Amino acid sequence: MRPFLLGGYVSHIIDPEKVATIVKKVAEDEILTRFGSLESADIIEKRPGNAGNLVTTADIEAEKILTRELETSFPGTLAIGEETIENDPSILKVLDDEAPVWLIDPVDGTSNFAAGKEPFTVLVSLIMKRESIFGLIYSPKTNEMAIASKGEGAFCNGTPIRVASSVSLEKSFGSAHASAWGREFRDIVRAKFEGFAKMVNYHCAGFDFLRLACGDKHFSLYRTLHPWDHAAGVLLHKEAGGYSALLNGDVYSSADKVYGLLTAPNEEVWNSINAFLRPHKVS
Repeated sequence: MRPFLLGGYVSHIIDPEKVATIVKKVAEDEILTRFGSLESADIIEKRPGNAGNLVTTADIEAEKILTRELETSFPGTLAIGEETIENDPSILKVLDDEAPVWLIDPVDGTSNFAAGKEPFTVLVSLIMKRESIFGLIYSPKTNEMAIASKGEGAFCNGTPIRVASSVSLEKSFGSAHASAWGREFRDIVRAKFEGFAKMVNYHCAGFDFLRLACGDKHFSLYRTLHPWDHAAGVLLHKEAGGYSALLNGDVYSSADKVYGLLTAPNEEVWNSINAFLRPHKVS
């Protein structure tokens, strides 16, 4: 992918390949070296008693280095990661400032990683004025480096990628959180999953977006995603020709926590899946 020039607050060339090199080296040094060999002291519950919300030494160390390397390599930009935000949520206010912000999820799919399982990914996006203008998803175990810049298309390992072609609902491969419309409807929604050919939840949003953008999967419906979970993936999917929107009709923003995000190959398929899964009629 060709470099692009940031204007406004900072005039600096962003070279996607340089970002990819930084991410790959950090993944090799700080993430893959720890995969499958974490000690109990390396796995921490972010909130005591919440076993599903974990952080590992790989998350912490990878985020530190990615933050340093991205800010050093691209002067005038800021970098913040999931673990830093977890400790101080108010830091997300920088997404409203003029400076471009690198948003980092050092290990997406931490629960998989902590259990010594795949998939897991590294997510990096560059946000300007609350919009993602660059997104990167790296899957270290499959060696897939997917990159997208706004208006420039999407690529994986240097090859252009496209979302899947439209197929009928009964031939679709996807995933969905049954409580996207509310927990009271989850049994109704879950019963409708039988209407699709295949449903798989990777427990890793980054890998999910990667499969969607590469055309290996047709749709995903997410109940809740933080900015670091979706900013890179939605841009990658869009640049690969896909369509995403929120179920409640709110405008999507890369800088916001989102609820009920449905991602599909195009708007027509999006509407079909939405209508099929919706547990109640729209008045």
